[in-house]
Amino acid sequence: MAPRTVTLILDADLARRFDAYVAERGGDEAAALEHALVAFLDAEDKARGLAEAVAAAAREGDESPAPARSHDDIRRWLLSWGSESEKKQGGTC
Repeated sequence: MAPRTVTLILDADLARRFDAYVAERGGDEAAALEHALVAFLDAEDKARGLAEAVAAAAREGDESPAPARSHDDIRRWLLSWGSESEKKQGGTC
């Protein structure tokens, strides 16, 4: 694909922050924007890949429902933390 030009309008705060960022790094606005866009797209790709991996793992996992715990059971369990009679979690929240 051929290079292309994109127009970006920055609000005052973002423009101030961008100008400071560019000034700290030598004044190349195009390189700074390209770096930011690549970092953003890489992070989005990674997040999408992780979400797909979690969904695949869930599809491959045990689909039988785990025994549920009541609100009161969970409350008693949490209130026992740190006491001499601390309860084991058991079940799922």
